[in-house]
Amino acid sequence: MKIKGTGGRYVAFSHVDRGQMKRRLSPSIFICLLLSSLLLFPCTLYAKEKKPKKSEKLSTLYKNAKTALKNGSGQDAARNALLGALDNPDLSNRQRAKVYFTAAKLEESLNAVENRKAWLKQPYDTAKFFNKLSDMYAQLRLCDSVDFLPDANGKVHPCMQRKTNALRLKHRQNIYAGAKFYLSKKNYAAAYPFLDNYCTYKGHATKNGTEQPDTLLKNATLWATLSAFLTDNSLGTVKHADAAIATSDPATAEILYEYKVRSFSKLGNDSAWVAALKQGLLIYPQHDYFFVQLADWYQSLRQFSEERNLADELIRRSGPRAIYYYAKSKSYLSEDDFEACIACADTCISLQQDFADAYYNKGIAYLNMAVIVQETSCKDVNNPQYLEDKRRAQELFRQARPCMETVRKLQPDRQDRWASPLYRIYLNLNLGDEFNEIDKLLNPKG
Repeated sequence: MKIKGTGGRYVAFSHVDRGQMKRRLSPSIFICLLLSSLLLFPCTLYAKEKKPKKSEKLSTLYKNAKTALKNGSGQDAARNALLGALDNPDLSNRQRAKVYFTAAKLEESLNAVENRKAWLKQPYDTAKFFNKLSDMYAQLRLCDSVDFLPDANGKVHPCMQRKTNALRLKHRQNIYAGAKFYLSKKNYAAAYPFLDNYCTYKGHATKNGTEQPDTLLKNATLWATLSAFLTDNSLGTVKHADAAIATSDPATAEILYEYKVRSFSKLGNDSAWVAALKQGLLIYPQHDYFFVQLADWYQSLRQFSEERNLADELIRRSGPRAIYYYAKSKSYLSEDDFEACIACADTCISLQQDFADAYYNKGIAYLNMAVIVQETSCKDVNNPQYLEDKRRAQELFRQARPCMETVRKLQPDRQDRWASPLYRIYLNLNLGDEFNEIDKLLNPKG
């Protein structure tokens, strides 16, 4: 907080005190991590390419993996050995995709081990049961990323798509169950990868040849957004927010939109942040967060007329509200238009009598006007103008007094706002008891 500016005058805070903002908490650019659109090129096109000679070592690793899958043991060692083979620069993209897919099958086998224990009512590791499926999805993602790389001619010939999609769909319900498992423990960081996988890979179940609606997707997108936001995963929040907003009730949607805007801010994406604020203000004009943030943005750029234009537009569209007139009073105070500041603050107070920031702006405006009169007053005690200037300054200090005392009453813990202004007011009004009390607050060791 700046208490004194040039010439001893008081200036406003640079940001809105959020205590006055009405919140309703329970409170365009996307960041999209979905796979590239799948191209329908048949796998037989690979026959036209020259295949690299298959390494004996790699064939041995596949044999070991097959044995591990058959025996239900040694999967970790087989997977690690296979992934280690990726260091070979001579492997083709097709070979690399097969390595990742086989690694995914080994992760699935480890999940099956825990599943078998549960079926036999033996002790099993629930977290491991779900985490192995998450690891399987991670390997499938890597498989797809390599499978969709273009060849030397710039063409894409995905050959593993059907297999990866089928393997994901096979375990889709358990992926959702894994999310619920971690959500029940309020472990949102662990829940997010499951929710992200469920929402990202939208394979549809069929029954008798008919596609079945995904009744869980709405809930999954909501919790993916919330889990990401609660763990400061801004990219994840932005990724799923729009889908969650589209299927939520209006009260929930405006909070989710706020989370999306906050995430753009954390990512440092100013253009997306401002665009989302403006859009949020159009869609949810009663949700004060968007207006307050945008008004602060104009303040930081010293675009005070833009701030007032925004407030006036909302007043025309939604009717008078205290927060709009507060913003106007703050912009006028920043421009040293004290009379206009006081007028807007009075309107704000008439709409909301406990709006502490409006009293603060009004009090600071009167105080600045009193200081200006003092600085420019006649200094000749024998000149009649001397007494007139002194009377005018005293009257302005008297008008500032109830405003700052109201700020103190409404915000007793915000001594940084009202103590110094009241010190100057009481000093100039010769209020000894009040001055001594404030002096002790400001100088407890004095």
